[in-house]
Amino acid sequence: MIKKLLLLTTLVSSSHLLFSQTLFTYGNKSVNKSEFLKAYYKNPTVDEHNNKKALKEYLDLYINYKLKVQAAYNEKLNEQPSFKYESNNFRKQITDNFINKEANIDALIKEAFNRSQKDIQLQQIFVEVKPGTDANQANQQITKAYEALKSGKDFGETSITFSNDESTKQNKGKLGYVTVFTLPYEFENEAYKLKPGEYSAPFKSNLGYHVFKNISERPAAGKRKIAQILITVPPGATEESKKNFAVIADTVYNKINRGIDFGKLVSEYSTDRASLNNFGILPEISVGQFDTDFEEKVFGMQHIGDISKPFVTPYGYHIVKLLEVTPVSKDFSEPMTAALIKQQVEKADRLTIAKKSLTKKWMSLCNFKTAVFDEQEFLIFTDSAIKGVSLSEFKKVTPSTVLFSFTKQKITAGDWSKFVKAIKQSSNPLSNYSTIPLLREYEKIVCGEYYHDHLIEFNTGLQQQCNEFDEANLLFGAMDKYVWTKASEDSAGLRNFYTSHQQKYIWAPGLSAIIVTATTKNIADEVAVKLKNNVRQWREIVSSYGTAISTDSSRYENNQLPIKQKVESSIGFISIPEKINNDEAYTFIYVTAVHTQPHVRTFDDARGLVINDYQQVLEQKWIAELKKKYPVKVNAAVWSTVK
Repeated sequence: MIKKLLLLTTLVSSSHLLFSQTLFTYGNKSVNKSEFLKAYYKNPTVDEHNNKKALKEYLDLYINYKLKVQAAYNEKLNEQPSFKYESNNFRKQITDNFINKEANIDALIKEAFNRSQKDIQLQQIFVEVKPGTDANQANQQITKAYEALKSGKDFGETSITFSNDESTKQNKGKLGYVTVFTLPYEFENEAYKLKPGEYSAPFKSNLGYHVFKNISERPAAGKRKIAQILITVPPGATEESKKNFAVIADTVYNKINRGIDFGKLVSEYSTDRASLNNFGILPEISVGQFDTDFEEKVFGMQHIGDISKPFVTPYGYHIVKLLEVTPVSKDFSEPMTAALIKQQVEKADRLTIAKKSLTKKWMSLCNFKTAVFDEQEFLIFTDSAIKGVSLSEFKKVTPSTVLFSFTKQKITAGDWSKFVKAIKQSSNPLSNYSTIPLLREYEKIVCGEYYHDHLIEFNTGLQQQCNEFDEANLLFGAMDKYVWTKASEDSAGLRNFYTSHQQKYIWAPGLSAIIVTATTKNIADEVAVKLKNNVRQWREIVSSYGTAISTDSSRYENNQLPIKQKVESSIGFISIPEKINNDEAYTFIYVTAVHTQPHVRTFDDARGLVINDYQQVLEQKWIAELKKKYPVKVNAAVWSTVK
């Protein structure tokens, strides 16, 4: 038994060593079996019935690929500014994708889609923690409110009694309907936990303390596009003035009912500057964007073209016309639906929160370490940095003092001073943090940045994709330099190649024709009649239609004609205008000559084909030179195990 185990271990070890052995070398570089097979099985054209032949063909291609990329490195194409820009840009984008995946963005997208299917009519009790006030008092206040609810008190009355925010008290806490992305993510999570009629336990946000109630739910209302006429009522207007504005609104509404154009009345009466020059049309409206009373009227309208009676909000009197209704997509498998939600998730705070939960893990990976420094002097140093006072007088904490570090980066008090000064001068919620808690947040922020910038060191998948992108760019640069541009610019070489291979460039039987494409069928029919009557003036005829017509005049082989219908081989034949693509354009041809016999193309006619063939000649010559410069050796023993 022991001998069998030893034999098995030996075989496994030998197999592993063989698999990791070099498959081929080129110059002083090598490629192992694992790398080759990984590239091969990415190839969608693998022939399962003749795999060894396909492997051999791919080996030749892969060797040539490696030689070309090596030539690009030796030419230092990777040091060109354009290469560095594209490489860095790709690395940033793909790093963002990897980190988003790590933060489980797919689950956030699915969650957002599910929540988008309904709207919740929400109500709240809100005890704000105002700057300079005692948070414990606010906590006690919300606790009393919660106890009152549990004893059976009405939610609206409880909101009036215990909320300390005036707008909340006035509305009895009613927030109207909300849907996904309407509220900050922490609020949304609380709201979507509740069933109709339920209220939440008290919870704390950076604004204060809240209790939410789900008053009711409805299927998602989607979005609305409207036009409005707004008769503004100035703040502090008297009751008499308000009545006068109401009379104006009724007058406008009566004019609409008499058939006077809505847009005309917008220009005469509306005081909404944002929509005045756009016939009263507002950007598309989603749930939770506007005043509750305004949204109730807008989302209560069901039929396109409906016009509301005048209604009042704190802004004045509104008359609204419904222009479009955009329902919420119910099919998550539809690519555009998931893509749009993904964009919103990436912009919203939920992804930031998900990433923040990974900070502890990232700190470990990045070898985060706090440094030892004098905390008391650090507090004074920070206060001076915020005030813009000179920092040169400090001895125990100076701008060069290290506060914390990662594997390849040290963060100093100087870095911290710039951050803390900017934060304290901003409206960022972090500006309310005291020094040490703010330092802890700064550590997390810098850790996220460091992890993003160094992810390639932790993630082999990212390394591989970035390397593949860079090599593809280098390959393109090398091919352009040694093959594509060289072939196009070598006029003498192209002429000589054409002269030596003229019999390869033969026109097959076909037609010379004018190809006409028009933006509409009516224009195509009209032009066809004019060409039939006076084809000699065809350039003048088509030019008179400007961009509504595009044309091409050339020789075509019979199988190259850009229309589907049968074409008669006779001069003067005009095809029936037909739709070729999914757009609205129509195409027809006018036959100007018939070619029944094959003959050699001129150099100009064959130029595209000649360039293509000449490129292949230059490429083969270049590869032969590269193989002399970087001799290629295939390891026959390892190759025999590839399958």
